[in-house]
Amino acid sequence: MGKVKAALDESRTLMLGAQILLGFQLQAPFQNAFEHLTPGEKTIEIVVLCIMVLVLGLLVCPSAHHRIVHRGHAAPSVEGTVKWAMAATLLPFAVALGLDLYIAGNRVAGFTAAVMAAAAGTTLALGFWYGLPLLHHRQQREQAMPIAKETPIGTKVEHVLTEARVVLPGAQALLGFQLAIILTDGFEHLPPSAKLVHGLALGLVALSTVLLIAPAAYHRLGYQGQDTEGFHAMASRLVLAATVLLALGLCADIHVVVQKITLSGGLANLLAGLSAMLLLGLWYVLPLWHRHRQLDKAQPEGIQARDQGPRVGPGSHNLPM
Repeated sequence: MGKVKAALDESRTLMLGAQILLGFQLQAPFQNAFEHLTPGEKTIEIVVLCIMVLVLGLLVCPSAHHRIVHRGHAAPSVEGTVKWAMAATLLPFAVALGLDLYIAGNRVAGFTAAVMAAAAGTTLALGFWYGLPLLHHRQQREQAMPIAKETPIGTKVEHVLTEARVVLPGAQALLGFQLAIILTDGFEHLPPSAKLVHGLALGLVALSTVLLIAPAAYHRLGYQGQDTEGFHAMASRLVLAATVLLALGLCADIHVVVQKITLSGGLANLLAGLSAMLLLGLWYVLPLWHRHRQLDKAQPEGIQARDQGPRVGPGSHNLPM
């Protein structure tokens, strides 16, 4: 159970780093100097934005999986889900960092410096995130994971509060961007339809932020800090609802940002739709499918166990002594 908490804390650390790049990708097109970027650099900005959506989706995926599939129970597979998500997240994160360093280096000292900065940033990130862990990894025999006992309510509450803190930095980065760009000249030149979409996204993310903070307030003010099943169930629902609003708000603003960069509503709609499919797929469709599979597996086992029970009747060889 302690390993699950440590794994969730590690996901939170990655989210804190990811929110910086995500916030930059969203705000950059509204800065005055953005118009001076080359078409290739603007394309890179769109690519990095898409990569950061993938990073955000992978980082939140274990929390959604834990809530939906295991109902907050600290099953051994939860730690494995976090490990898989982290391994899949670090590579695109390193690539996004390198591409942003390329743009920064090109602005500061030209093309050669940009290539060197991108290569150095990506190589160092991959070296520290993958190389060193693999270098120090000791091959050990895989032991069968013990069947987890019922998770204490205190541990379940601790996990759901940690998962709220995992998601909150993503909402924080998005909400900060949404409020900041309203005062920029770039926002003034957006078409009225884009401004309305941004206003809708702002409302969705603001509500998501409210829901993510609500469990802490309920726990302290409503339940006096007591850990109960009722609070755990309510907090789980709040976190899951907040992620839906966050996904929709982020996709709406992806539409706004891409339209600002490309002046193309078609590409903006396409990337916003693909982002929605990715986030909702990772956070809801995949966990629900996994849960459905678990239920299908459990049902035949239960039926088989009943069928193999002692039978009493004519011709039975399992008569009680």
